[in-house]
Amino acid sequence: MIELFDANCALGMVSRPGPAMAFLTPDDLAAHQARFGIGRALVYHSLALEEHPTAGNELLMQAIEGHAGLVPSWLALPHHTGEFPKPARFIEELRSAGVPAVRIFPDQQRFLTDDWVSGELFAALAGQVPLFWHIDGLDAPTARELYRVSTAQPDLQIVICDVDKMINRAITPLMRESPNIWLETGGYRTHRGIEYLSGAVGADRMVFGTKLPWQAVGPPHAELMYADIDDDARRAIGSSNLERLLAMAAW
Repeated sequence: MIELFDANCALGMVSRPGPAMAFLTPDDLAAHQARFGIGRALVYHSLALEEHPTAGNELLMQAIEGHAGLVPSWLALPHHTGEFPKPARFIEELRSAGVPAVRIFPDQQRFLTDDWVSGELFAALAGQVPLFWHIDGLDAPTARELYRVSTAQPDLQIVICDVDKMINRAITPLMRESPNIWLETGGYRTHRGIEYLSGAVGADRMVFGTKLPWQAVGPPHAELMYADIDDDARRAIGSSNLERLLAMAAW
């Protein structure tokens, strides 16, 4: 059996529960994921998204203490309003806490990713930790912005999260042109998409994710486990690519 490593899931109460409701404790999350062979998860706290990153990041570290299968990821904001640390300070906090990944939700948390807003943050993260960039959709402006940032910051590993179907015409050239662009597969609903992208780009920059609790595990799990790819590629997407990505963290 292939053990999976979930790149995209949240712990804590949510305002709009999905099919899996919400996971109030690490044990709840681990028990649910174990049914699908998911042994580890790169997790963030729901309140970091729905309330504020500072509060949610702190709650996450308290909640997962002692749970080796849960790896922390923190949400970030631009620092300009004074509500979030300046990038250099944020990097120090990540290092001190041993957090190997950062997430941004610019669409949901309403900030721009232009250089004059987020450029200092991206530059600070480059070569330090991978960035999981959650999007509402891979529309033309978003695809152009991902390309711009990935080429401006070639040492910044960017994982595109929460994609939907009908993205092949954008994601294929984007991943070919930017070797530091990765894809989280949780929302990738294109028919035989994992097989297609494995052939078009390669299986080495896709990571398995679920988007729990807002989405059921079954569809992304089935997309990977029934894809017509060899077991080496399945293991890479299911866990080892994410292990390799997190190992790029500077601590």
